[in-house]
Amino acid sequence: MNLSWKIGSLFGIPVKLHVSMLLVPLFILTWSDFAPAMGLGLVFLLFGSILLHELGHALVARRFGIHTQDIILMPLGGMARIVAMPSNPKHEIAIAVAGPIVSLVLSGLGWLAIVASLLVGAYRPDTVPVLLYYFFAANGVLALFNLIPALPMDGGRILRGLLALRGDYLKATIRAARIGRFLAVVGGVIGFLSGNYMLVFVCVFVFFSAGAEVRMATLRDMHRRKAAAFGFGFPFDRPAPSPHPHDPVPPIREEAPRDGWVSPNRVKNRNAVVIDGGTARIVSRKPQAPSED
Repeated sequence: MNLSWKIGSLFGIPVKLHVSMLLVPLFILTWSDFAPAMGLGLVFLLFGSILLHELGHALVARRFGIHTQDIILMPLGGMARIVAMPSNPKHEIAIAVAGPIVSLVLSGLGWLAIVASLLVGAYRPDTVPVLLYYFFAANGVLALFNLIPALPMDGGRILRGLLALRGDYLKATIRAARIGRFLAVVGGVIGFLSGNYMLVFVCVFVFFSAGAEVRMATLRDMHRRKAAAFGFGFPFDRPAPSPHPHDPVPPIREEAPRDGWVSPNRVKNRNAVVIDGGTARIVSRKPQAPSED
């Protein structure tokens, strides 16, 4: 079931609105004390700030040749769905830090606008538009919150990238996930004791998402090892090339299966890998024996 609707595109990247985002204007216009015009202004401010934050991730990822499927806007933040995480830790750090930098720049612009309004209004606080205060605060909070070192938030990805610079990617993910889960438990306890159940909800989300990151990293490591065993060695931060059915690939390693072996696991397009004369061949549709000629 598709719970997101496309509302436009930016730089060729589809922008979608999650159905849960409709709760934000409903809450502001129904249960808050804001006037309707002020409430709608806050809604667009929130949407725009989250969109620019995620757009920062997507454009930096594009700089490294990584495609972004779409950007989804949700109440707890946005999500730039990058098709594959970069294999280079430095690239992951750059992509992760781009969003908070955008939010900090927007918060700084909001602060400059507040100062300019104070100067024009002869230092009278009542001359500053209220939306400027919210624009300044919302982007500052968005940047600082996402820098918390807990996967899958930006701070957690930055931490994983830093750990991966000196070690294995999977081990770095496990360590970053442990730190994130510890912070989630601490935050959840604080939220429960203080009656802040929204914080509890966020911490539960972070706790389980950290486990999902570990599972994804484990699968990625497993696929990397399998590909290395057959000598493919293509980069995992972009889609793998599609070889011709009879194109040879580099010789397999000694520990790989012998001639006549057919891979039991077929990929999505139902291709199979067949070992023929020390060379792996791609056979389309059905696993077939190597040709006699």
